[in-house]
Amino acid sequence: MTLKISPNNKSFCLQSLLIGIVILLSGSFKCKSQEIYTDPTTKDSIIANTYPYVLPAWGQKVQERGFADQMQLPFGLNINYVNAFVDLEITEFELLLGNNTDLTGIINTETLNFQEVSGTTNGVNFRADAWVLPFLNIYALFSTVKGGTNVSLQPTWKDSTGEIMLQLPQFSSEVKFDALAYGVGTTLVFGWNRYFSSIDLNYSRTDTDLLKEQIGYLTLSARLGHSFRLSHRKKDMFIAPYLGMMYRDFVGSDGSSGQINLHEVFPDLDATFNERITNKIAANQELIDNPTTPPAQKLKLQAQNQALNTIQERVNDSGVFTTSFNYFIRKELIQSITFQFGFNFQLNKHWMLRGEYGVADSQRFLMTGLQYRFGIKKRSYKELLQ
Repeated sequence: MTLKISPNNKSFCLQSLLIGIVILLSGSFKCKSQEIYTDPTTKDSIIANTYPYVLPAWGQKVQERGFADQMQLPFGLNINYVNAFVDLEITEFELLLGNNTDLTGIINTETLNFQEVSGTTNGVNFRADAWVLPFLNIYALFSTVKGGTNVSLQPTWKDSTGEIMLQLPQFSSEVKFDALAYGVGTTLVFGWNRYFSSIDLNYSRTDTDLLKEQIGYLTLSARLGHSFRLSHRKKDMFIAPYLGMMYRDFVGSDGSSGQINLHEVFPDLDATFNERITNKIAANQELIDNPTTPPAQKLKLQAQNQALNTIQERVNDSGVFTTSFNYFIRKELIQSITFQFGFNFQLNKHWMLRGEYGVADSQRFLMTGLQYRFGIKKRSYKELLQ
């Protein structure tokens, strides 16, 4: 058993205590049920005062001081549904073409002019946890994720003076993906008089076919709440609303690489690109041929046309619109912190429901889940005494 605070589910009990530390620092606690100490030398008394499960450590000390009924069963299996939306910022983008053509000076984050990059995910999260100490839980997680990345861009090229010499219409596309994620985490809890708090830290890695490298993800959260009993007859039934904050960000990665075909993602980009360049060059040439155009402007327009011709030739010769190419991308979360609101509803010591919602200007996070808890019994004193 452990304190009635569910770790990875961030579920909390009626009176979760930092019980292990309290036990170590204090020898003056009296047992909640004095009957079991009436004759400590008898077999029945020893058996009645024996903590029955293999975890957590110090579980026997908790039992001897009468706090065992405030502890949660030590092992848990959890299944959660997670939906998340996040705005991203592309800070670096490079094309790596198979024919060794380098287009970085022509197609990059500045010229692609990303208007919006966001991701949406839906997934099922499986977790297994164990209380190793009355106030410390560790867990492993595995998730299956389906999602999509929405990209909106308006390619724009400027001349040396900063003036726009070519701007394409805004393009939008959504790329679907499947991913697997796995990781580990730990939760530290503290509570008193039905108030509770927790700090949770986990690290996971995500594997998807879109990217060659796995993506590391760090989550740190803190919560504070209060539990309310719902039934005098069912003492293990309670609801515990809470609020908190969560920090999430990519870690251990300087960027990711993958493969994409622009024609599949933006099917009209090729035709629009060449049409806009051709029209822009023709419009510039009309002004150049006009005798009333000032000489300085003619020189500027001639330089623009030369640059536009170079861009058009290099891009078309590269085959970037019609073939698959490798790319390198570095992305960051626009906002990494969300405010969390949630509740835990415990039906009994075995079953618990959970709901949580997180919100920020550029993020939202929704999770619902079901938890089942159980204990693995150790060899009892009754067996030892027989």
